[in-house]
Amino acid sequence: MTDAIRTAYDRSAEAWREGPALLYARLADALLDRAPLPLPGVAVLDAGAGTGVAGDAARRRGAAKVVAVDLAPAMLSASPAMPVAADLLGLPFRDATFDLAVAAFSLGHLPSPGPALAELRRVAPALLASAFAAGWTHPAKDVVEHVLSEHGYRPPTWYTAFKEGTERQVGAADRLGALARDAGYAEIVVDLVEVDTGLTEPTDLVAWRLGMAHHAPFVAGLAPETRESARREAVDLLAGAPPVVVPMLALTAT
Repeated sequence: MTDAIRTAYDRSAEAWREGPALLYARLADALLDRAPLPLPGVAVLDAGAGTGVAGDAARRRGAAKVVAVDLAPAMLSASPAMPVAADLLGLPFRDATFDLAVAAFSLGHLPSPGPALAELRRVAPALLASAFAAGWTHPAKDVVEHVLSEHGYRPPTWYTAFKEGTERQVGAADRLGALARDAGYAEIVVDLVEVDTGLTEPTDLVAWRLGMAHHAPFVAGLAPETRESARREAVDLLAGAPPVVVPMLALTAT
């Protein structure tokens, strides 16, 4: 399953930067606003970095050093941070290398987040993490899924396992807090934050969904004319859709 996830994200890197990265950058900004320590001059680990938007947010706030870790090297290729391809369950860093670890929407991909949280605590005394609140959705999800299904799309096995299992482990404040407590953190706060991502236009909504790792490899395999036809259909169907406002769980732990 880990290999399938790595491959999907590697194959989605370009589409992700053109679509989902905008949404995740807004979420990263909202998360970094809640950092448990002043950021100027600190060393930050962007854990499960993807395209590195959380690390970028830390750098804009004055972080002196940012290292981005992800399983999928292609996702890291355009990040200005120091890129390291590694697993969160076995980080290649000495104890207390960093002042702060940031895990932005990455813990839900792990079959067992607890060991990864313990590993993050080993390399950094402070943690900032986020997860989608359970049950959140947006019409763009169903619309794009429906349009792609008309062309033969079926969700990949890794994504079904993610949505039906691993993501749910961190989708509630009490569960997320308990995982941090079990990993050894003493001071823990989990807040529900409503984040207006700024995505309002149907074209942006469709780019967000088509660039996701469970869609992008399939979309890339379509004939160009079919791909464009599907994109236009989804855009038309999302006329008048509401803006994307995400209920984000924000965890701070020390």
